[in-house]
Amino acid sequence: FRRDGSSSFEKENRWGNFYSVGASWRLDQEAFISDISWINKLKLRASYGQVGNDNLGNRDWYLSQALFQITSNAANPAILVNSIVNADLQWETSENFDVALEFAVLDNFLDGSVEFYRRNSTDLLYNLPMALSNGLNEVPVNDATMYNQGIEIGITGHLISKGDLQWDVTLLGTTFKNEITSLPTPFIDGSKRWTEGRSRFEYFLYDASAGVDPATGDQLYYEYDFDADGNSVPVLNGDGSHATTTDWSDTQRGYTGKSAVPDFIGSVNTNLSFKGFDFSLLVTYGIGGYILDNAYSGMMHAGSYGRSWHTDILDAWKNPGDVTDVPRLENGNVELVQTQSTRFLTSASYWAIRNASIGYNLSPEVLNRIGLNSLRVFVTGENLFLKSARDG
Repeated sequence: FRRDGSSSFEKENRWGNFYSVGASWRLDQEAFISDISWINKLKLRASYGQVGNDNLGNRDWYLSQALFQITSNAANPAILVNSIVNADLQWETSENFDVALEFAVLDNFLDGSVEFYRRNSTDLLYNLPMALSNGLNEVPVNDATMYNQGIEIGITGHLISKGDLQWDVTLLGTTFKNEITSLPTPFIDGSKRWTEGRSRFEYFLYDASAGVDPATGDQLYYEYDFDADGNSVPVLNGDGSHATTTDWSDTQRGYTGKSAVPDFIGSVNTNLSFKGFDFSLLVTYGIGGYILDNAYSGMMHAGSYGRSWHTDILDAWKNPGDVTDVPRLENGNVELVQTQSTRFLTSASYWAIRNASIGYNLSPEVLNRIGLNSLRVFVTGENLFLKSARDG
């Protein structure tokens, strides 16, 4: 149990009470399992706990109070409101639950765990967008709930264990799901749109997947509108086809069905030792998910003096009839490059060699002669290789 106080909140809401509890059951020590020879360890564990958050990210002090700043215009000083009062702010609470099965089997040849986790977050602290006519464009609130959940798997195989030769391989992997379960007012946060029933990591963008007009080199955007529930719906032509436009301001953003959350992430780690030599290798990977590639979009502009281009710009439309996904180059034409669009969604799948190391531990006989207890000579490298959809 813990009791936390924060100056971010008014006195009435300053203190938060949080607790946790956990338990485990050694199943392998029960009579109905202890006689199973190939099970060396089997433990069921579970825990539940709460933690509080008073950090809003861009501001974690005096959230409940108005802040002011002093400025001047020519010789005339002035005081400006820098933030809006919300005396009702309180602790954001995260409830964490997990249940796991830990095991070791086959004379400890394999060991590991399988775990389910879920985090429910209530009274979420976030900046709610508001009309700029109020003098500021956001106000801090805590008025939403969401959850994160997934499965984590870790397995280690002791593949070789004979005298001086040891070889272990560990596989780790996890899934992740996020959903907003309550939100009074949907709003756009960068490339995402927060609303009930959706993930806060799902992209909400202009749809540029219509490609490039072969006749003119214009970037084409699919047209969308909003229904009564605020969902984006396609605008159709008379023949039922999806309407397109060359001006992204004539359409609405829509949910892309693509998320920044990968389907599966994890690592593979191997450790090998023989006599005094040792070798280790760590490979990490991600499967699924997308990134909005701002670095790439910044190098695919329509033509600005003094800025570099990505080599993909060589594929830009040049003549009527050209079929390409890169629109024509026209300096100053903002319709041709919309960075908040599906054009710049890139697969986030990857695999990488994060660390590799090889070393040698001097033998006790040599160490005794030179008066040392231990000495290891090694070479190590980090971030040695990365394979992803985006090269360079």
